[in-house]
Amino acid sequence: MEEKKIYCIWVRTGQEDNYVKEMQPLLDSDEIELSGTLHVLKKQMRLKNGKEYMELFFPGYVFLETDEKEIIKLLPLTKGKGFVKILPQTASAQPLCTSDREIIKSLLKFGSTIGIVHVDFNEDDRIVILDGPFKDFAGKIVAVNRRNKRVNVQFDFMNGLKIVGLTYEVVKKV
Repeated sequence: MEEKKIYCIWVRTGQEDNYVKEMQPLLDSDEIELSGTLHVLKKQMRLKNGKEYMELFFPGYVFLETDEKEIIKLLPLTKGKGFVKILPQTASAQPLCTSDREIIKSLLKFGSTIGIVHVDFNEDDRIVILDGPFKDFAGKIVAVNRRNKRVNVQFDFMNGLKIVGLTYEVVKKV
């Protein structure tokens, strides 16, 4: 069985959930030849006072998981409110490369919401995350906030660097 393709759809920031609400029923219907699942990845955050809230993990991005290989069949997705383009910015839409697809698949194993993951380190430490949705990801600590027990970890994603804020817990120095 062939691996599902994952496409990254760029939408206006703040329109991610609305885009999915509008387009997922279309993907689930027989109106178009395309089928698949749209994902908006979010992370659970905690304020100093202990109050928790949800934050977008990739603001402006919606991920389409599909078996579809024919790019032309993605055309109906361009009609969604807030749609900007299908990334990467090349002549035609391309699915995510293998390494980026593996990152998204790893995150999706835990659902569309990434829970609080705890870590304890210093700036410039090379780390590997041992548990949770980021399990086995390697990165570099770029900032530590000991008071709030948070670190920013930098790792490669979509031909660029992505910085992820995490709370202290299950991380190992490399």
